[in-house]
Amino acid sequence: MGRFQSKEEYERWRATQRGDEPPPPPVDADAPPAEKVYDGPAPGSSEFVDRTLRHAGLATDREKNLAMLCHLIALTGFIIPFGNILGPLIVWMIGKSDSDFVNEHGKSSLNFQISLTLFFIVSVFLILFIGPIAVVLMAGSLLYAVVMVIVNGVKAHNGEDGAYTLTIQFLS
Repeated sequence: MGRFQSKEEYERWRATQRGDEPPPPPVDADAPPAEKVYDGPAPGSSEFVDRTLRHAGLATDREKNLAMLCHLIALTGFIIPFGNILGPLIVWMIGKSDSDFVNEHGKSSLNFQISLTLFFIVSVFLILFIGPIAVVLMAGSLLYAVVMVIVNGVKAHNGEDGAYTLTIQFLS
């Protein structure tokens, strides 16, 4: 009786082997309810993965991409005046209500870009007084800004928290 769960199950099997009519299965009033059928998205689909990641508290691909865009779109400041502030602001406004991950990265990027813009404005005035030293400071801060924007964009795409140093916290 190793492969049968109960004596009744064995008796039903034995009756079918002899050609007899098997006895009806017992009606159990205390039987557990029927198993619930899964009606969610297909396992392996992008909806299933996103749902699983959200349930685990991790960022979905959309959230990672928006967070990365919050950082990298700041590079438009080289082409469009104040694009380094307007770009992250627009992306942050789009994604902040849907995701805490995008909200944190957007605020971080905006704080850094506003701080950087203020630093450049102060540096322009310092050029009048200390000349070449201010130009070197501006060039160094520009290089630092580009590197930090790319590093934090990659961190956001990998689902990690990124932080800028030397930043005034305007948005908390």
